[in-house]
Amino acid sequence: MIDHIYHPVSVLERSSQFYKKMLQPLGIDMPYKFDQVPQRGFAINNIPGFWLKNGEVAKDLYVAFTAKSADAVRASYKAALDVGATSSKEPSLRPEWRSDYFAANIGDPDGYNIEIVYKPTWPPKVHGSALINALVFSSHHVW
Repeated sequence: MIDHIYHPVSVLERSSQFYKKMLQPLGIDMPYKFDQVPQRGFAINNIPGFWLKNGEVAKDLYVAFTAKSADAVRASYKAALDVGATSSKEPSLRPEWRSDYFAANIGDPDGYNIEIVYKPTWPPKVHGSALINALVFSSHHVW
């Protein structure tokens, strides 16, 4: 559904280093660095999707990153705390969303609510066909 997103941050270099460390356990790196219009691009297999740029910090912006395992959620959460994140919710099952929904929430350097989530049975089967695994904004992620 969403090809890429630009995430406004108050201090690009600080946030770049933060996300570089936090996203590494998820297999996401930062191969793109542009300085003419300062931006940093994060990618999986060199395909970018998450971009940082200097800008006005947005109110109520929520971003959730997909992990490939509960251990990856824990590793990303720990990496985020090691580089200055605040813990909003430790890694745990979230049965209020689904019985196998495993996630952690942190606050990034600008105070954004960031989630790291693992859903082992995603995408769920619906009427015998699989849903497309895409970045989906649902009502429970609107704060």
